[in-house]
Amino acid sequence: MTGPAAACKRDDSGFTLVELLVSLLLFALISLAGVGLVETVIGVQERTESRGDRLAEIQRAFYLITSDLEQIASGPFIENETIAFTRSSAAGDYPVIYRYDGTALYRQVSATEFAVLDGVNGLGLRFFKQGVWTDNPFSDEDTSRPKAVEITLMLTRRANETGGPVRRVIELPDQHL
Repeated sequence: MTGPAAACKRDDSGFTLVELLVSLLLFALISLAGVGLVETVIGVQERTESRGDRLAEIQRAFYLITSDLEQIASGPFIENETIAFTRSSAAGDYPVIYRYDGTALYRQVSATEFAVLDGVNGLGLRFFKQGVWTDNPFSDEDTSRPKAVEITLMLTRRANETGGPVRRVIELPDQHL
């Protein structure tokens, strides 16, 4: 066919409206899955950072407590939710007090007191003497210093964080040092 009839025949090489709609639908589904994946990854990262920050707080608190108790000169003395002792240092001996108020653990040196760790809903102290663990560091029969202190902090469960007991056993120096 030549002439005008041949000129009217078109070449159908483009996309139809249905094909375009199907491709847009597939693109939308893939994009939605990608957004969901990104949101999940961001949520996991935030929870991990929060737990990491809390772990760092706990480690700093136990580092400070351990440092103080490893330099103990006299004590420890327990009264209610308070542990007091004298710490030895190059500048001289000074009293240190750790106090639990029901929500946080505080450290006091001289007139300065600050929260060592917040989010604490329980404090447990035990002392290793004469081969056994006891709640009292001294007795009428034995006034020698315990060999070790076990500190258990009950941590409050917060959003994106774990709670529960955290325990540390700290060996005390010999009394004659």
